[in-house]
Amino acid sequence: MKNLIRVFIILKIGSAFLFSQNIQTGLTFLKLGIGARSSGMGEAFTSIPNDHSSFTYNPASIRSSYKSQLILSHRNGFAETTTEYFGATIPGEDITIGFSALTTSVNGIEVRLQPGEAEKTFDAKNGMLGIGAAINISENISIGLTGKLLYEKIFVDEASGYAFDGGILYKYDTNLNFGFSATNFGHMGVLRSKHSIVPATVRAGASYNASIFSEIGLLTSGDFVKTIDDDGMHVHVGAEAMYNSLFALRLGYQTGYETKNISGGIGILYNIIRFDYAFVPNNGAFTPNHVFSLNFYL
Repeated sequence: MKNLIRVFIILKIGSAFLFSQNIQTGLTFLKLGIGARSSGMGEAFTSIPNDHSSFTYNPASIRSSYKSQLILSHRNGFAETTTEYFGATIPGEDITIGFSALTTSVNGIEVRLQPGEAEKTFDAKNGMLGIGAAINISENISIGLTGKLLYEKIFVDEASGYAFDGGILYKYDTNLNFGFSATNFGHMGVLRSKHSIVPATVRAGASYNASIFSEIGLLTSGDFVKTIDDDGMHVHVGAEAMYNSLFALRLGYQTGYETKNISGGIGILYNIIRFDYAFVPNNGAFTPNHVFSLNFYL
């Protein structure tokens, strides 16, 4: 039984050390980047319009989507952790609706009550379901709100909770955008003997889209990121060079994390489909993250 309890503790708090030493919050999967495009750009996505991946960072951003969007994303992470994401954006005349579903799991964890062969295996799972909406309050300003249901299970122990995201996006002109958001403000139920602290986070950022040559565009972005109950302020910066609206090369950098800083990726757009890949290396003995996404513009 001691081994099982030890596994429980490792899963609850050990993963937090992927990001920083002085971590008070749980539900680390809510801190992961959503989509390969945002991950490749260092998750500096609070002010990026017209991309469903922005929905997680700032729900107001989806109001800039002029077409319906679907996204499917897969991430291979540390210790055989896998993350799956499905999202959709449905624009309307007066309001835009966003949907999101996120699961993170570690499969095949062995249970031993005594030395020798494992007696059984189990899976650890976290999940989130969200629905949100964004509207324009002026020609240049949009606001958004998302409600989310949260779930976690380790062996036979389960807990559920809720969280809310809110944000604002200001389009200064056709090239320059500003964004602010407050995400993951909520509460989690008790799992065994205590509840996880939901990682409430505030973000503020700006992005600028410019043309270098007639066929090459450059998007740059930067965010200040603070998780309320964790130590440290983080700076995320990213850049994306797009050739002829067909091929993208991305680079990102994040400060203040123990095991991650630089990231990169590519994107290929063909007709209504965009394929994205991001590589997020980890420092030390931690394995790198590989993120794959398919985006459909309908």
